[in-house]
Amino acid sequence: MQIKYLLIVVVFLKVNLILAQKDSIIHLDEIVLPITTLKNFSKGYYTKILTDTIVKQNGISLTDVLRYNSFIYFKENGYGMVSSPSFRGTNASQTAVVWNGININSQLNGQTDFNTIEINALDNVAIRSGGGSVLFGTGAIGGTVHLNNDILFTHKNEKELSFSYGSFSTLQTHFTGTHSTSKKYVNTTVSYTISENNYRFLGTDLSNENGAFTTYSISGNFGYKFSEKNQLKFYSTTFVGDRNLSRTLTAPATSKYKNTTTKNLLEWNHFISSKEILTLKSAVLGEKYTYFEDHTKPHFFSGGNSLRLIGLLDYKKKFSSKINFNSIFSYENVIGKGDNLHQKTRNIFAGVLLLNHKVNSIISYGIQFRKEHITNYNAPFVYSLGIDFKLNKIYTVSFNTSKNFRTPTFNDLYWKFGGNPNLKPETSHQYEIGNQLKMGDVHFQFNGFYIVSNDLIQWRPDATGNWTPVNVAKSANNGFETSISYLKNLGNHQLYFSSNYSFTIAKNKVTNQDLIYVPKHKANFLVRYNFKKITLFYQQLFNGKVIAIGEELPSFAIGNLGVDYKINSKTPLVIGVKMNNIFNINYQNVLNRPMPTRNIHATLNLKF
Repeated sequence: MQIKYLLIVVVFLKVNLILAQKDSIIHLDEIVLPITTLKNFSKGYYTKILTDTIVKQNGISLTDVLRYNSFIYFKENGYGMVSSPSFRGTNASQTAVVWNGININSQLNGQTDFNTIEINALDNVAIRSGGGSVLFGTGAIGGTVHLNNDILFTHKNEKELSFSYGSFSTLQTHFTGTHSTSKKYVNTTVSYTISENNYRFLGTDLSNENGAFTTYSISGNFGYKFSEKNQLKFYSTTFVGDRNLSRTLTAPATSKYKNTTTKNLLEWNHFISSKEILTLKSAVLGEKYTYFEDHTKPHFFSGGNSLRLIGLLDYKKKFSSKINFNSIFSYENVIGKGDNLHQKTRNIFAGVLLLNHKVNSIISYGIQFRKEHITNYNAPFVYSLGIDFKLNKIYTVSFNTSKNFRTPTFNDLYWKFGGNPNLKPETSHQYEIGNQLKMGDVHFQFNGFYIVSNDLIQWRPDATGNWTPVNVAKSANNGFETSISYLKNLGNHQLYFSSNYSFTIAKNKVTNQDLIYVPKHKANFLVRYNFKKITLFYQQLFNGKVIAIGEELPSFAIGNLGVDYKINSKTPLVIGVKMNNIFNINYQNVLNRPMPTRNIHATLNLKF
């Protein structure tokens, strides 16, 4: 508790010191933007930002967006069901999801289900490969996914209404409205999706029974600029999901899963000068789930919930054109409880120091440190060191190394039927070399990586047959990622091409066995051609074979084809049609859970 009061005193003194300074005109530095901050403190890391166009051409889910445009492999228990990422061969709890700078992985199971995030409520999505525990905390081992909303004080008055309908009685609609001036910003998004999701299982007489789902989402982002020195921002989103859990090839299903997640973030930016910024953040995050073994018996269920309260002080200082400094101090209080989890509380205090130094026109480096204090728990000291060598105008080579961690979740520690309060945190050491080549319209990136992890947490049966988590496994993940993009404009013609390929070997060092659900080969590419009002695009996804539990899932290649037509009028209207899995491939991401057959979706998008 003394640490919490010390943090409050530090914040109070710093705020009063700043408010006592004379008022003056401040020219806002680009350092305030979340994406810029992410790039500035990612020396030696590969970061990719997905544009709005790419997001809109990738279906109705964040899973689809990332499956076809990143290195991440997704284990999806049937379309629209629980979707778990595997980044560089790590598991879902080793991939951190960061919403407007806040790590939002579940406090109950340590993961984020990517089918519970409304893609239309975001302004951009960024993917950062490699360990990031210094910046983003627990779980940032394989990589991080960043979900961002941009509050910009520019004159804008825009509304967008979209309808999509397609196979398996799938309907999605969303509305987004944005109004902003030089002082105010208001943005609201409302989304609704419903699907029977009853696609046929190819090669059988079965279909995806009990696969229907409905989701709702409402989001609001608000900002007010009091002066050139002070800005207040508020981000809020609520997601409600009601999903039946679909059958497998071997067994029918009657279960249902309902969940609600709420995220609220209040942020104050104070610009002390054009090179010095203080940010205060206060966040309230909640999650609640209810599980029905048989949805025809709604009175029999189990559930759980958690509540997180976060306070954060972020101080940035640009000492010169060559040196950037950043310090972050945060306090977090977490409460978790459920039918299978006695109420528990966790208090976390974290301190982070970041330094970037551009030595000359060729060499720049970044050093980062983080230390957490958790009540009744020992969190490791973690670090990151990255260095870039810009050898000429077109070629940059980089190196980084980092130590990262994952803290055991409430379920790991306190689950009523087997939790282990003596668990140690997972730790990993990561080493990476990157190469970036920019030649006119062509951008090429190649990164090789090696990750060695200790004290991995696995649930195993004990001597009595009860399952309990223990620190047993060690793993080594190595491989490389490469991407290339090309954009060319010739009058009314535009051609865009992008491709990603990853090679990953992930082994349990104790047994020398390959880790499950890690494809050695994963590739995707997108070709898009624009001519005046027409856009044509083709996507291709390839997943190599993976080891499942006791079996092997074969490799597969999926192709999607789409066309958009823009009707120029007083109110721009875009009509789009997309055919997914055009070759009608029978494939699975998770054993005995087939994915959809050939399907088609039509979209109307209206801006006014």
